Amino acid sequence: MWRDGGWIASSRSALDGDDLYIIYFSNSECGACRVFDDVWYAFVEMVAGRSAARFAVVLCGWFTRNCSSEDAKSLFKEFDVHVSPTVAVLKRSKGKVEKLFKYEGLTSALTLTFTYANILSEKRET
Repeated sequence: MWRDGGWIASSRSALDGDDLYIIYFSNSECGACRVFDDVWYAFVEMVAGRSAARFAVVLCGWFTRNCSSEDAKSLFKEFDVHVSPTVAVLKRSKGKVEKLFKYEGLTSALTLTFTYANILSEKRET
């Protein structure tokens, strides 16, 4: 999880509260993920300081077949991740996922910014 200007290790429960989340599912053996890393980390650094969202990276070796973290493995299953990189943008309310956008494969910073802005504006209206 991104917190106070840096990344910290967290458990699965950090993604359970009512909030806006942007989650990057990555695999350490994924070449496309290394390309996307440049987009992802720049995006997080650009918006996180003034953001209402919580940012997370979920990392396995190779999907659920090679994953040393049970929390990461369960999140890959919960969000039905079979392509890497994958980014899930979701809004949780009253303990349930109210909105979910999932981007599979390489995604642009513009797409992430647009989706984030749309969900954020909906959050402000409620």
